[in-house]
Amino acid sequence: MKVLCMRLGNWGGALLMLLLAGSVGAARAETLTLLVMETPGLFVSHPKTRVVEGRGVPVFTRLGALAGVDVRFEPSVTARAMRDAEQHPNTCIVGLARTPEREAHFKWAGLLARSRLVLMARATDQRRWADLQALRGLQDLRIGAIRQSVVAGRLHAAGLPVEEVASDAISLRMLMAERIDLWATSDLTLRYELARPDAPRLREALELGVLESFLACHPQLDEALLARLNAALAQLVREGQFSTVKP
Repeated sequence: MKVLCMRLGNWGGALLMLLLAGSVGAARAETLTLLVMETPGLFVSHPKTRVVEGRGVPVFTRLGALAGVDVRFEPSVTARAMRDAEQHPNTCIVGLARTPEREAHFKWAGLLARSRLVLMARATDQRRWADLQALRGLQDLRIGAIRQSVVAGRLHAAGLPVEEVASDAISLRMLMAERIDLWATSDLTLRYELARPDAPRLREALELGVLESFLACHPQLDEALLARLNAALAQLVREGQFSTVKP
């Protein structure tokens, strides 16, 4: 009888441990993967470890905490990020422009940022143009932009040839090496790039309009999670974390 009680006691302890493990697992927050593009000052990934650092990491980590999810940062580029976010559950792109062509492919949260699209030239290049149409008549003009970006689309729509690359960092290197004449980017990127001590000397050649960026998430993202993300973003806007967006 004593042995039987001990055995039951052992089974009871094991059962209790299983129940506790189950409750801990149930309480563990789900994980949201955030795909981030290299943006000077905001998101920079280590070339070997792919660990993402920068001022944006604590902001979006707190976003996850407010929304009740753990966040995992993954470096990407625009074209690949759009494919991955559309195919992989619980995945969002940080800072994607919302356009009619993209609308049905994602669920959207935000606004995250509002910025100007600009064409940047080397400071030594003093050529000036009134609008995009003025660029069309120039032979051999080379413009760099991120592949499948909104600004690349606008330039193509204006009939201009574009050298599309994976990141702004590549376009900037090409501009300074005189492999392109103009770099199509946003003033949000420039704000961090030009604040560096070793920043290159650039000049704004032409403004192309305004860009608004959002969280673009998997099309089947849970509506309750989407609502929590929007509420968390609204909280961060009120705190001034997204300085280009008014609460």
